[in-house]
Amino acid sequence: MIYLEETFNLKQASWEALDNFIDFSRQYLVPLCPKLGAKLIAAWSSDEEWFCQVKQVMAFEDMDALKSFRISCSQSKAWGEYAAGLEEHAPVRRSRLLKPLEGVPQFIDETIAESAKSPNHGYLHAILEVDTGKMETFRTGLASRPKESPIIACWQPVSGSPNEVIDIWKSPAAPKTAYEPATEEMRQFFRMVRDMAPKERAIRMVSLPYSPLK
Repeated sequence: MIYLEETFNLKQASWEALDNFIDFSRQYLVPLCPKLGAKLIAAWSSDEEWFCQVKQVMAFEDMDALKSFRISCSQSKAWGEYAAGLEEHAPVRRSRLLKPLEGVPQFIDETIAESAKSPNHGYLHAILEVDTGKMETFRTGLASRPKESPIIACWQPVSGSPNEVIDIWKSPAAPKTAYEPATEEMRQFFRMVRDMAPKERAIRMVSLPYSPLK
């Protein structure tokens, strides 16, 4: 699989601008994705870099499927209207390609199906830099995690740092109101992770109404 991650800074950093963007995406992006060959898997908002910043992720079977999607977009009048609307709603944008971390099970489709029945609402992006020479051991550790683990996906940028890993965690939408000690299971897990990736940045994401990952 190949994932296209798009990040949008809205024209105004406000809830009203976010509401307008949600309506716009429902009108154009949601119906267009299946018609043009893309699978929308997530739409999130966070305040970590920019108030009401939006992040969308689309999935493709491979690079050929992504190329076909881009050709279809160039030939679609509706996509042209969507692209023009993006200039109005989100003038500052960036995108990158992600791929699954090799050998590590991914549970995105299962989580989408589960969240349709019981929304999770919140997800956490854990961004790690694995020490040089330790990636294979890191992969093995993540691959052996139980399926009920809150980590549903492990991605890497297609280009850029070969040691960067993005883990997607199921997480409550609201932060904890008080400190809670870690369980012994989580202590052991993070001892393993920190030995190979000493630093980690976590971004809390809230699912938007049109997101398949609820």
